Amino acid sequence: MRAGKIPSDRRFTATHSWLALAPGQSFADYPLRAGVTDTALDEIEVVGLELPAVRSTIEAGAPCALVWTSARTVVTVFAPISGLVTMTNDDALANPQLVADDPFHRGWLFAVLPSPTSSAYGLLTPAQYTHELSEAV
Repeated sequence: MRAGKIPSDRRFTATHSWLALAPGQSFADYPLRAGVTDTALDEIEVVGLELPAVRSTIEAGAPCALVWTSARTVVTVFAPISGLVTMTNDDALANPQLVADDPFHRGWLFAVLPSPTSSAYGLLTPAQYTHELSEAV
């Protein structure tokens, strides 16, 4: 993990997915961008992506995307929340290495409109995620 690069406007899962939250907004009123952290992609060359289809439904904690690497391995991305996929990142699909080079900004994967029953409960704050990473070492 690149020290000091964890954005404060994200929430995280223990499986290294992230969800961008805008301050002051109601949780389920608008689509939220999601992606995978650089911890999951440390020192990996990304060569392809398989993202959920637009207008498909994803379930929190379930596999929802794949990141293909040059070593012919696959990183599975797990959904941070349940909801409707509203868009995918065309730039990342065209240049998959963006996901490893700039995972929190230009390398986002998809946007999801949270289902009415979704919540941020269970997602980790940046401090909690950093603590989880330090415990894993």
